Amino acid sequence: MDITSIREAKRGDLIKHIISFGKSVIIASDVNPLPKMIERIAAALGSRTYYPEISLTNEKKEKIIDDFKEQIKNSHQKDALAAGLKAFKSYHGLFLKVEETLERQKREDIFEDVITELLEDETQNIIDAVKKVVKRKKK
Repeated sequence: MDITSIREAKRGDLIKHIISFGKSVIIASDVNPLPKMIERIAAALGSRTYYPEISLTNEKKEKIIDDFKEQIKNSHQKDALAAGLKAFKSYHGLFLKVEETLERQKREDIFEDVITELLEDETQNIIDAVKKVVKRKKK
């Protein structure tokens, strides 16, 4: 894994950088309240935001990123990685449920689309999201 940080970049440059990896569905922060810049980036990308109930302390961040310490070059990377891993942990249960559902249906190929659908409209259940994605793929 390669960890990159862009601290003093303009919003447009950050958005281009994020898009270069594909569609972003969650933009995470390590602080509460959510910084306006992150809010604006998420809105521009059509992404959901994640931020902790209480800002992460340095001690908590160190615990979260422990397995990746050797790859971290600066505190900004530590903060960003901790936020991303915390968000992943928060949604991990959903990811597993979707994976199990799609395995039963032999439709693992649409995992990312179903996750995106669920995150964009969290009122749906997994089966409805799968049906919507399959219907869209047939068109």
